[in-house]
Amino acid sequence: MKRFLSRNYKSFRIAVLLLGALFIFAAFNRPAGDVKVPEKSDVVIIGAGLSGLATAYNLKKAGISYHILELTPRIGGRVRTVYYQRADGPELYADSGMEEYWESNPAINFLWDLRLPIRHDFAASSIVLHGKLTTLDAGEDSVAFQKKIFSAAELKAFEAFRKTVEPILKTLKSVKPVPRELLKLKDLSFARWVRGRKLPGKVAEWIRISIECEIGTSWEQIAALDGIAEFHIFMGKGEESYRVVGGNELLTGALAKTIGVERISVNKRVSRVVSASGNQVDVYYADTATNTSGVIRAHHVVSTIPIYRLSEVQFEPALSRKKLQAIESQGYGAYFKAHVFVPAEASRFWTKNGVSFLPILSDSALGVIYDGNPDQQTKTKIVSLLATGDQAEAFNMMPLDQVRAIIHTAFDKLWPGFSKEIQTIEFYRYHPRAIAAWPVGRSRFDELSEEIRRPENRVYLAGDFTEDSHSSGAFVSASRVAGQILAAEHKPAAKGN
Repeated sequence: MKRFLSRNYKSFRIAVLLLGALFIFAAFNRPAGDVKVPEKSDVVIIGAGLSGLATAYNLKKAGISYHILELTPRIGGRVRTVYYQRADGPELYADSGMEEYWESNPAINFLWDLRLPIRHDFAASSIVLHGKLTTLDAGEDSVAFQKKIFSAAELKAFEAFRKTVEPILKTLKSVKPVPRELLKLKDLSFARWVRGRKLPGKVAEWIRISIECEIGTSWEQIAALDGIAEFHIFMGKGEESYRVVGGNELLTGALAKTIGVERISVNKRVSRVVSASGNQVDVYYADTATNTSGVIRAHHVVSTIPIYRLSEVQFEPALSRKKLQAIESQGYGAYFKAHVFVPAEASRFWTKNGVSFLPILSDSALGVIYDGNPDQQTKTKIVSLLATGDQAEAFNMMPLDQVRAIIHTAFDKLWPGFSKEIQTIEFYRYHPRAIAAWPVGRSRFDELSEEIRRPENRVYLAGDFTEDSHSSGAFVSASRVAGQILAAEHKPAAKGN
C-alpha cells in the first residue's frame, strides 16, 4: 500500500490536509441535536460509538432502517478529539481517546471510503529497553529497527519466535472453531508461554513492552492464546498505524453524517429491552435531559453497551446464563490520557536531524509518548501520553496534582530538564474496564466468547469486547451483527465494508 503521507511531507501538503480536516469538522462534527425518537424502526442500535455507527453504516447499505439511542450528549464513544483555544496562536487539537488504527483494522476501509485526510507511519516505535532509549530513525521499518536493538543471536531467537507464532496466527484466522489442542493455550499466561520459549532477556522484554500497551494490562494477566493473537501487529515489517489529520473524531463525525444525524437520538438511557413473541422487541428509554421516558419498537436490537454497563439494562427474557458467565469472567485493561503542553522549541527532546522519533514505548509512568498534534506547526506542541495497565488504574484513582508530579519526575528521568519546559497538563480519566482482555482460562476464541456473539431473542451484542482488544473489534462486530440481521431477514449481505 502506498504511503499517503511520509514523515517528511512538505508544509504545503500539511496546510491542504488541515484545511480539509477543518472543513470536515465544521460540516460533520457538530454536537448532535435533540432528535425525536420514532415509534418504530427495523433495528434499534444502543450506542453511537464506533460499533454503533459502523453497524448503521452497514445496515444503510443493505436498505434496512435503523435508529440509534445514545446515552451521552455526543456521538463517538471513546473516540474523542479535544480542540484547545489558545491565546498565543491558532486552535490546537489532540486525541484524548483512541490514538491510532492499525493497518489490519477494518476502520481503514472507512477512512478511504469517506475520503478523510490521513497520515500513516511505520509500526515500529522508539523504545526504552532495559533502561536505555533506542530511537527510530527516519526511514527505518521494524526489521531494520530490530537489527539496531538486538544482537545477531537475539535476532535469531526472535526470528525463531516469530516462526513459532506465524502458523498459530494463520490457524486462528482461517480455522473455525479453533482446534482443541490450540485452545489449550488459554490455560496459561502469555508471559509464562513466552518464557517457555527460552528467549534472551532483551527479546522477551521487547515482546512484553510492545504487547502490554496494546492490551492495557500485564502480560501475566492474559491468556497465552490471546497474547499470540495480538502479536499479529508485529509480524514481519509490522503493521502501519493510521491517524486522521485533524483528529480521529472526524471519522465518527463523517460516519454520523453518512448514516444521518436525524437517525441518532442523544441523551437517551436505555433501561429495558423486552423481546416479545414473533419478531417484536420493545426498547424502553429515558431522556436524561428532560427526565421523560419512551419506547421504540423494532424487529432487532443491537447493543453496543460497554461490558461494564451491560448489567444496567434489564433484558426480558434475561440473557442466557452462558452469556452472563462470559461477561462476568472476561478480563479488562485500563488506560489514562494526558496532554502535556510545551513550547515548540521543546521538540528538540524528541527529534533527531529535524525528524521526530515519537512514539516512544517508555515502559514507565509516561506510558506511550505520542506527538499529540504532529500536523500542526504552532508555537505550542502537545505531547500526548497513554498510560495503561496498573499505572493507568493508579492514575485514575490519584489526585491529579500527584499524577502531575509523577509525570514531571518520569520525564526528567527520560529527558533531563524536560519538566522545566512543561506549561500545563490536561488529564482524561476513563473507566477502569475500558479495554477488553481475556484472562488465563478464557479466550476470545472459546465457547463463552462464541456465546457472546450468538444472537438471542433478536438481541445482538456488539462492541470491541466481543472480538478483541482494539477498535478493530468494533468494526468486526458491526459487520457480524449486520450480517446476522440480514440473514434473519433473508437478505443478501451488502458489498463493501
